[in-house]
Amino acid sequence: MTNEKVKISELYNFTERQKEAKNLLKDHKFVLYGGAMGGGKSYWLRWMLVRLLCRWARQGKLRVMAGLFCEDYPALKDRHLSKIGVEFPDWLGELHSDHKECGRAFILRPEYGGGIIALRNLDDPSKYKSAEFAAIAIDELTSNAVEVFNFLRTRLRWPGIADVKFLAGTNPGGIGHGWVKKIWMDKIFEPTEQEAEKFVFIKAKATDNPHLDASYRQTLEGLPFALREAFVNGNWDTFQGQFFQEWSREIHVIRPFELYPQWKRFISVDYGYSAPSAVYWYAVDYQGRVIVYRELYQRGLTFKELGRQVGKLTPEVEKLTAGGIYNERQNISYIAFDPSLEGKSGESGQIGSQLLGEALRENGITAGLIPANNNRKYGWGVMREYLRPRLAADGGQTAGIVWFETCVNAIRTISEQIYDAVRLEDLDSDGEDHAADSTRYGLVTMRTRPSDPERKPRQAQSNSEREFYKRLRRLRARREGTFNHRFELI
Repeated sequence: MTNEKVKISELYNFTERQKEAKNLLKDHKFVLYGGAMGGGKSYWLRWMLVRLLCRWARQGKLRVMAGLFCEDYPALKDRHLSKIGVEFPDWLGELHSDHKECGRAFILRPEYGGGIIALRNLDDPSKYKSAEFAAIAIDELTSNAVEVFNFLRTRLRWPGIADVKFLAGTNPGGIGHGWVKKIWMDKIFEPTEQEAEKFVFIKAKATDNPHLDASYRQTLEGLPFALREAFVNGNWDTFQGQFFQEWSREIHVIRPFELYPQWKRFISVDYGYSAPSAVYWYAVDYQGRVIVYRELYQRGLTFKELGRQVGKLTPEVEKLTAGGIYNERQNISYIAFDPSLEGKSGESGQIGSQLLGEALRENGITAGLIPANNNRKYGWGVMREYLRPRLAADGGQTAGIVWFETCVNAIRTISEQIYDAVRLEDLDSDGEDHAADSTRYGLVTMRTRPSDPERKPRQAQSNSEREFYKRLRRLRARREGTFNHRFELI
């Protein structure tokens, strides 16, 4: 014990980026300090808990409990237990391996408020259903499912403390990569979320940490591209275990532009009710590049409601016109769908594909429905071929498929897919794979279908029919100033 006054800030001596993360905690409840390895995230978490407990002690709130969590005990031991004994001075408090009331914990001495940092693992979060914490810190948040976060939020409360805090540190990757990125980076919340404005993300890089050993930094720099992007630069679009490692936001996401009318167009549908239905509109340019230009991503839709939404989003110029006239310039030529909809019929006796087709036709989408090849290994192979970067006409890079930046859910979720732990050629279907499935249906159907299966042979026309179409061509030509448009019966 020392009688000399020591500022807590002199103990932890944060880097500039760690100070920035500390300051964000003043106005936010949920702070994620994430990104590269070696950025000092674990260090920041444990010292921020000490700082919070000391602050509450100055406010007269004693014996306050905070929780520091890792995904399992080995991780907790390596990242924190082995460090606390070295970093925390004896006069500040004591590390207990099995305290009779608190279990494994670091307990500040009474003169500093007696605050408790409970050191816990998350192998079974239900163990904490009766626990309460004024602050919760999770190290490697992406090692956990979203259900763990949602559960621990319910444990975040303490008598007399209104500004409870949730802190987390993490690297890109892991089973929780998708939901963490969705909430903290993409700012996409559930409709019921009441605290969206209280979430904030601050990016950590290895270069932020002046104490990082030079040899370790060299090790990180020598990693393969995907790992280096994640662990050195904190790139959340590239991470370990990523299924589509071809993905690059710079290459695959483009600004919307006006599509040429002559480009072939089609739609893909992955139907869901409790899970989102994922519908995408495609155009194929003169070089064979597929452009995904419109998105419908919504849960809770019946077939009729889905048909209504698709019809609402599809302009009339892309639909077959009344009277069976096929407009070659901008019509949707076909609709690819999940072949499982052709499975068992329901109480009405109609199978899913029939219900989907009726719903779409009722809303003006009369293009033919084509069941996709559902061989997943083949489908992902086709999708990778389209994702593969290639040389663009202007000398830059493009790919066989690109998305308008307005297709936010496809951009978010396709990049997040990870490998299945058992089926190594497949992605983990427990994740949010609806946009990926829908895209796969569209691409394999485009790859394998005949050039125009919906087109019916030209029928012989009577004199009256020929005269009708001649007048129609004249009217259209006068309106558009061209005589190059062709019409035919189908």
